[in-house]
Amino acid sequence: MSDEKFVDPRLQAKEAVFEQLHLSTYDTMTYAHAIIQEVNQSGRDISSSNEHYQQLRRDYEVTRAMAPIADSPLQSFCQRTDDAIQTNKHANASIAQLTAAATNTLNHWRILCEIPEDLREVNAVTKQLKQNYQNHLNAWKHILSEL
Repeated sequence: MSDEKFVDPRLQAKEAVFEQLHLSTYDTMTYAHAIIQEVNQSGRDISSSNEHYQQLRRDYEVTRAMAPIADSPLQSFCQRTDDAIQTNKHANASIAQLTAAATNTLNHWRILCEIPEDLREVNAVTKQLKQNYQNHLNAWKHILSEL
């Protein structure tokens, strides 16, 4: 008897997409952490030319454009995020944290949307993913509420 678990071929076909989105989430967290460290060390906000800040902004824009958010609750969160960015009234470090939370939430949303509908309710397939999505969404909501 084999110890291998059956993996639905529809999920296997999307493995590269899932891996890319998970790596993007990891990168996003790395950039956000670097900004937190810089702020903690300097005691000041980061410059708008900070490479990690710029990367988080780019990643958010790309992820937002690629995420299927039409007619979802995420659409209003994206609008509020865009408004916060455009008003230019907030510390760059705060905007970095906002875009990081938004990007991670949107990446998890994209993964969930890629999973075939009949498998989304299977806990063995999506339980951890849904928890991670909710955690990132809660962080995004919290940051928006503080701006």
